[in-house]
Amino acid sequence: MNKTGKITYLLFLLVMLSVSCKNEQRQSNNQYVNKFIGTGSNGCVAPVASVPFGMVQIGPDTHANSSGYHYDHTNLVGFSHVHKSGGGCGDFLDLLFMPLPLNYNTDSITNLYSQYYQAAFTHEKEYAAPGYYSVDLYNGDLKVELTASARCGIQRYKYNSPGTVPVVIDLEYGSQGACTIQSEHNVDTVFDAAIEKVDDYTIRGYRLTNGWAPEQHVYFYTTFSSPVKDCLLFLDNERVEGVSALEGRNVKAVLSFENGGKELDIKTGISAVGMDGARNNLLAEMSDKDFDQLRKEAASEWTSILGQIEIETKDPEKRELFYTSLHNVMMYPMLYSDVDNRFRGPDSQVHQTNGFAYYGAVIGLWDTFRAACPLLAVLHPDIMKDYINTALEHFRYAGQLPIWTLAGVETYQMVGIHSMPLITNAYMNGITGFDTELAMEAMVESAMKDTCGYSMGYFVGLENYKKYGYVPCDLEMESVARTLEYAFDDWAISQFASLTNHSQIYDKFYTRSLNYKNVIDTSTLLARGKTKAGHWREPFYPLRSEHRADDYCEGNAWQWTFFVPHDVNGLAELMGGKDVLASRLDSLFTMSSTLEGETVSGDISGLIGQYAHGNEPGHHTIYMYNEIGQPYKTQKYVNEVLTTLYDNTPEGICGNEDTGQMSAWYVFSSLGFYPMDPVSGKYQLGAPLFDRASINLPSGKQFIVTADNLSDKNIYVKEVWLNDHLLDRAYITFEELLNGGTLCFKMTDKLE
Repeated sequence: MNKTGKITYLLFLLVMLSVSCKNEQRQSNNQYVNKFIGTGSNGCVAPVASVPFGMVQIGPDTHANSSGYHYDHTNLVGFSHVHKSGGGCGDFLDLLFMPLPLNYNTDSITNLYSQYYQAAFTHEKEYAAPGYYSVDLYNGDLKVELTASARCGIQRYKYNSPGTVPVVIDLEYGSQGACTIQSEHNVDTVFDAAIEKVDDYTIRGYRLTNGWAPEQHVYFYTTFSSPVKDCLLFLDNERVEGVSALEGRNVKAVLSFENGGKELDIKTGISAVGMDGARNNLLAEMSDKDFDQLRKEAASEWTSILGQIEIETKDPEKRELFYTSLHNVMMYPMLYSDVDNRFRGPDSQVHQTNGFAYYGAVIGLWDTFRAACPLLAVLHPDIMKDYINTALEHFRYAGQLPIWTLAGVETYQMVGIHSMPLITNAYMNGITGFDTELAMEAMVESAMKDTCGYSMGYFVGLENYKKYGYVPCDLEMESVARTLEYAFDDWAISQFASLTNHSQIYDKFYTRSLNYKNVIDTSTLLARGKTKAGHWREPFYPLRSEHRADDYCEGNAWQWTFFVPHDVNGLAELMGGKDVLASRLDSLFTMSSTLEGETVSGDISGLIGQYAHGNEPGHHTIYMYNEIGQPYKTQKYVNEVLTTLYDNTPEGICGNEDTGQMSAWYVFSSLGFYPMDPVSGKYQLGAPLFDRASINLPSGKQFIVTADNLSDKNIYVKEVWLNDHLLDRAYITFEELLNGGTLCFKMTDKLE
């Protein structure tokens, strides 16, 4: 090749590389994520900037409740570093920063309250994408930008003109809607806080609080791109003169910077271990990187995550819903260890792992064991392996597996002990790298504890469940829900025991898994409270709900009767046969949506009849039709939920997102299958929402789902082919998915 030819060839390569890069950028699924879906109504989503599974969720706060943000609000109070986006009960909202108007007279501030630093905003001047958030304040004079790494957040303040930039740091601010453990408190109570000016470019401090978890530690280390001109400190909202450090329960600061027309960048590392841990996290993740580089890296992490599933659809709303849902699932579990693998455990002491990341910040298993964790097991076995090891570390220091853990500490909230299906599902997905004997020991010991801990005004545990074979309604609250969920956990233990060759444990817990039968009243065909004497609770109101104060949990008799995902055939037999169970399911979906009670649970939402999609206990119910020979009804209701109870508006999640579970249901079901019983080794088939979907498995294999003849009318399945073999069953196995291949649905508008 001559010189001219070589030059031409190199130019061609450069052009092709440029085109390739542009196509790659264009094809990133990040662009389809709408981070404002679920920020309205009761979705509890916040448009935070984060990386997948990160400790930091930095974002805007409009109020000190729930996730800290609600779409209907018109004022911002600041930007806090730790949120629980998509969580139910409010908590976190730690380390609030708020820039004030340029040249604000800080000398006039002698009392510092939140009304001094509220700022109006509009959604037209607000933008959010995976790993990024921005908003304009003060009539466009200030642009605030946020991005994050795993353990750090960075803020960029850009004013339109030079001047003095004042910034409030509020260590008293926190969730006013926390489900506090201590009954005398109903807010996130600060036990101790401190802030110290280290030098002209650095501050550090901490915040120790009681919230949903009784002891929460947040330490921080912050650096600024410009020197601190003035540092004003406030204790109990009163200005304290002549000090550079302050400690107390209500600590705030106002820092001032000279802005010469450049951006002010604020980097903050956080840690639950100590200020040295926060500093090390900052140095490791952000010290030599600017805002633009960190934003690019965060976006790149999300591009990789969201590229694991590629869908083909002509409907932009469905595409947006799918990738937003996938994004929401992959925000959890939440990291809780430093770069050196130190973490604060459930005993409130500092420990260190033997090399794995500790995901103990949010372990919301009552919600996520159903579909969010199974999806994680398929797409991220490496994360799930560390998650299992996190649960086992929790057991080492707490004496039981996690129930509902926040900030590394057990809250004992909700019902059941759903670490059991978490571990079993992971093992069924081929995930090893954890001590199976320790896992078996932890499962059994946790399932045999007389007292687990204190919740909702009394001690909860399995003493009564073991003694009576059910939880008596005159001894414990939420007795029916506890019985049903303990029975399912027993099933999960039995399956793990079977897989790991513990036959005696299998026999014991398989027998216990049938305890659900003890709370099914065959005269009413409904789950019902039973006293310790063996009498059904009277009077009985099947449609009644009293939030966290009845025999159920965030539901009623109709919604809880069907929580037997592990033994649908047994439930059918108990009721009088499959036809009877089918009839009861039909009634569930077609009866009135009326709810009774003076304090009906707000979590009962997304109603089709009495089926409540907005809360987790019923998420498997639609798929039960498969087990009784009526899969067309599964297909019908799956499509109805997908197309009517999710949309791309701020109200587009019909209930509390619950750390990714609502979204996980959408992801699985839109692909055409769902883990009705996540420890069965099976995915029940439904009806896909997309023409084609490719799941890129970590093994390098692909599992492809196609839907021939799919349309808005053709929502029923005529037949299903797996790798060119006609299926004569309404499920596929975990193994079949992990092996890769093609699942082809032939769609029709006729009931088959």
